[in-house]
Amino acid sequence: MDVAYRPARPEDLEAGLGIVVQAYNDLRVRNGLRPVTLREPVFQRFAYAEDPTGLWVAEVEGTIIGFAFSWMRQRFWYLAQLFIRPDIQARGVGQALMSRTLEQAARNDADNRALITAGYNMASTGLYIRNGLYPREPLYRLVAPGVVLAGALVAESSTETMPLGASPGDYAWLDMVEEAVIGFQRKTQHRFMQSTLGLRALRIDARGRPTGYAYVSAEGHIGPLLAAPEADEVTVVLAAIRAGLIGEPKQVSLIVPGRAERILAALSSRRIDAADGGTLIRRLDSLPAEQSWRHVEAASSGSEAARDTSIPPMSGSSA
Repeated sequence: MDVAYRPARPEDLEAGLGIVVQAYNDLRVRNGLRPVTLREPVFQRFAYAEDPTGLWVAEVEGTIIGFAFSWMRQRFWYLAQLFIRPDIQARGVGQALMSRTLEQAARNDADNRALITAGYNMASTGLYIRNGLYPREPLYRLVAPGVVLAGALVAESSTETMPLGASPGDYAWLDMVEEAVIGFQRKTQHRFMQSTLGLRALRIDARGRPTGYAYVSAEGHIGPLLAAPEADEVTVVLAAIRAGLIGEPKQVSLIVPGRAERILAALSSRRIDAADGGTLIRRLDSLPAEQSWRHVEAASSGSEAARDTSIPPMSGSSA
């Protein structure tokens, strides 16, 4: 089989997402889970416009059979997607594509490389370990019916939510708190989430001071969410969930890192349970183990007790 590798072009992104859907659902079904539907490649287009060097395709006789997609913020590199058509996996295509996306990290002097993948995706985990990205932490997708949560949450007079950006100093505070918690700023990603995805962006205050932010979708998904270093992360999460219930969604969901024990305990007591059989995904990164905890949040959780619950698109492949 003669496989050609080349940088992705804008017209490749829909076909690339088709490979993602096909390979990801094949993996889910083989592990007893239901297939999912993914939307148009809006984030891929956004990333391509910012830096197209992180997007690659593999093709055979002009047909795309593999897709890889990475992005960077300052010196943080993230592998967002790496998927190969199921009938062509385990032939070295995943490694070839990953090597090409890693050139973006090397060219920009990345000091951490990270990704998340399904906890049951053992073949891909082996690929990532061979490339210096090591499993660090389980992440859990928690879900509860909206009507159940509405009865379980008590109003909290000491917290208040308001649109992020409504106050003149919001974005200066945002830059400062992101540098403190995740080590980089995501200015353009904030604009993308608010304008293109149409998510509600909320600043969460406690006792009159900003303590975190959260994004809420119309379907009731919470995230990304970030709590400032001095804030109580449970208070921030519960305030975000209360805000998510305003639109009366059928369910509320969010993804929480395994080390966030206080958040997990607080949500479990309110009947917010793990979906998809428990462990949904696992975070991997390239930092030395003794440093990795400081950068957990960069890939989807947070320092100390998971202060950032942003979950970028999941990676997955077979070499």
